[in-house]
This record gives sequence, C-alpha cells and structure tokens, in this order.
Amino acid sequence: FVEMSRIRIEGLLAAFPKLINTGKQHTYVETDSVRYVYQPMEALYLLLITNKSSNIMEDLETLRLLAKLVPEFCPALDEEGVREKSFDLILAFDEVMAMGHRENVNVQQVKTALEMESHEEKLHQMILQSKINEAKEEAKRREKSIDAQKKAKGGMSLPGIAGGSSLSSTAVSMFNDEDRKYSMPRSDVDSDYGAVRKSAPPKGKGMVLASKSKQSNDVLSAIQAEDALVGGMGAPPAAKARQAAPAAAASAASNESVTLKVEEKIVVRMGQDGTLESLEIKGELKMTVNDAEASFTRVQVKMPGGSAFQFKTHPNINRGLWTEETVLAHRDQAKNFPVGAELGVLKWRCAAAPDALLPLSVSCWASGKGGGAAATVEYEAGLADRLPLSFLRVAIPCSGAPRISEVGEGEARHNGKTETLEWRVELVEASNRSGSMEFAVPDTDPASLFPIQVSFRAAGIISGLEVAAVADARSSKPLSFRTSYSLEVEDYQVA
Repeated sequence: FVEMSRIRIEGLLAAFPKLINTGKQHTYVETDSVRYVYQPMEALYLLLITNKSSNIMEDLETLRLLAKLVPEFCPALDEEGVREKSFDLILAFDEVMAMGHRENVNVQQVKTALEMESHEEKLHQMILQSKINEAKEEAKRREKSIDAQKKAKGGMSLPGIAGGSSLSSTAVSMFNDEDRKYSMPRSDVDSDYGAVRKSAPPKGKGMVLASKSKQSNDVLSAIQAEDALVGGMGAPPAAKARQAAPAAAASAASNESVTLKVEEKIVVRMGQDGTLESLEIKGELKMTVNDAEASFTRVQVKMPGGSAFQFKTHPNINRGLWTEETVLAHRDQAKNFPVGAELGVLKWRCAAAPDALLPLSVSCWASGKGGGAAATVEYEAGLADRLPLSFLRVAIPCSGAPRISEVGEGEARHNGKTETLEWRVELVEASNRSGSMEFAVPDTDPASLFPIQVSFRAAGIISGLEVAAVADARSSKPLSFRTSYSLEVEDYQVA
C-alpha cells in the first residue's frame, strides 16, 4: 500500500491513454515508477495501477475478479451507466481489495456482503410495523367513540350567557371540541369553568357563535387587506433589484422582433511545450421570435470564404435555400416559427481546426530542482487583435505551497482547498497578448503539475459567421433584430 494524493492519481490516469498501443496484444504497460494492468470492457477500460515490484500474476487475478464484478453491479457499460452505479462499484471494489492487497473472496461473497441482510433488522422492522398497525386500529376506535359522543350531544342546547346562568360541563366540552377550535378569554372564565364572569350582561344580543365558513372568510379578508397595505410599502433594495432584473431583460429582448445568439465552444489539447495536439470548434445559432408579427422570418447569414466548418441546419429549415443563399427560413412557407421559444436553427463544427484558429496557446516548461519542481507557464493570444479574451484562468495541480517568483500579467494565488495554483488575467488583448509566470514547489515531482486546466471567455467567435439581415419571409420587409456573439471553453488541457 502506497499513500497517494488525488493530484498524483489524476496525473497517472491522464497519462494512461497516451501509453496504450492498440497494435500489441498485451494487457499491461510499465513506466519508470508504475505498472498499468488493464482490460478493455466495450468502450471503457478497467485499469489497475500498481508499483513495479507487485506480483503481476496476482494483479491479473485481481483484474479478472473485478471484471466479473463490474457487469453484476453495472449492466450498462458506458460512461453514464458507470457514473450512475459508481457507489456500488466502489463498495464492490473495496470488498475485493484492502490496503493494496486482494482479499480471498469470490463474486458471490461480494454480492452477499453488499446486500447487507440482517435477521435482527428484519425482526425489528416487523415489530415496528405491528406497533404502527395497532396504533392505527386504536386511532380508529377512538375516532368512532368520539363520533358517537358527538351524536349523543347533538340534541343538547347551549345555555344562554346573557341570562347569567352557569355553563354546564357539556357546554364546556363543546367549547373544547377539536373540530370547532373555539376559545374563550381566560379573564371571562373562572378556574373551575363553572360560571361566567359576574359583570353586567352586554346590551343587545347575546353571544353568537359564527360558522366556520364565515370566520374563514373574515380571516382571509383581513389577511388580503393587510397584504395590500404591506404591498404598498417599499420593498428592500436587494429584492427590488432581483425582481427588476428579469423584467428588464425581458423588456430589452421584447424591444426587438427577433433575438439571435451565436455561440461557440472549443475543446483543446496542448502539449507541455505549447504544441497543439487537437482543436475542435463547435457552434450554434439560436433564434427567438419575440413578436408574433415576425414569426414568418428569414435570416441572412454571412459566411467567410474558404471555411473549413461543417454546417447542419434544423430539420424545419429549408436546406436548399441555405445551400444556395445561406438563408435560414422555414421549409414550409405557410408555417411560422414559435413565438417566445428559443430554437437552435444552425450548428457547425470543425473537428481538426488548424493552429491559426487557436485563440490562446498555453505552455508549461517544468523541471526538477533540488528535490522539487520549478516551472514557467506562458500564454500567447494569437487572435487578440480581433478577439480579446476575458477572465482567463490557468489552474495548475499543486498540492504543496508554491513560491511564486514572477507574474508578468494578472495575479496568481494558491488555493489550498482545491490544491491548485490559479493564475488569473481579467483581460487579454493586443497590449498584453502574451504573459508568463514562474514558480517553484518543494518536494514535488514535475509530472504532478499536469494536466493544466485553462478557461476563458470572449464576446466574439472564431468562425467569422455573421448575421447580416433579418426580414419577413412573406413581404421581405426588414425586421428589427439583436445579435450576441460568445465564445467559451468546454475543455482545455495542457498535458
């Protein structure tokens, strides 16, 4: 058993896909420090990480046992199915291994242990259920007894209070009846509930007991009147702001007949030296019709020449019109688009985009130094002239407290909770299109500084797609519209 940090485990798992060679028929891969023993399971891999001194035959037996357990607890062998049954798998694996060594168990013993059946627990549940049933029967008998008493007392009348006569015990019990929920002022009743206060009787009618419905209506009317008064008073500023924000956003959207959102996301894999391994760009054009008069709309899209992107329109879009004129319109001219609902009308993708379309490259040069690690992290924004970036965040795995020697742009701090060194730059534009940071971490392997996670945003897109005009499909009359462009990072790793 070797105690390992979470960052170390994530680094080993991130390195595993690069070590697999599909051309060879073997089930293990060795590095300088560890051995990967694995078995393919449909689209996933079952992976066992050991040190090189471990007995590989025992490791293979352990892997085979785990491979038998996985289908028992996770019938769907895909990422979603494993995520759904993750706790069952963890508990099953824990029964197989203890402190890095395999337990002498089989599949049936593991399943029995996880079922956790207990005779004492079943007996306790049976006793508890019988008590609940007895309590229900007793409650029914009490309810019948109370109903019988009510019927017996139904013919009795309540003595008048204005005449000064005393209340009988029957009248008192009627006042205390659970169904009526009436109460008398304590000052008006003696301690023995035997007589009414000896004050002069009020003039006019005696006390009248109102019905339930009338009392409920009076109470509701009073509450509504009170709410109306409170509603007229000033609300707290924070509450006003929260109420006003959605209203203001809805008002701004409704000012234009059509609202369009052009969104792009990127998936990037970079080498440690800043070499681009893969760049995928995905985009979508979303349209919202705010005015019923503008529901028969057509959108003219302007595309850059020589585009390497693949486009796909919504099934309800006229594909021929898009192919010939890059116009988005309903395929059935007699039908309109839904009003008030956001609809994705166009999607595009570039699976292997070139380096020229990468908005930001990040590199990390790490080396061992005195038992620790020293690193220089750099970024460079190749499209900063036309696509400024905001909220750049570079997160470097770092379990120990680093010594930061230089930060060329932005600020850097160590987050002990997430065990990462975070480098943040609020805005990257032409004036600061490149920057660097230097730091050192004692007692750390340089390989544990990877993978590095990068995120940023931009108020623009890479593909260059533009919404040129929006018009009514019937009359060709121009319609007012508003377009927003945004770029986000879906996944960006440096490893």
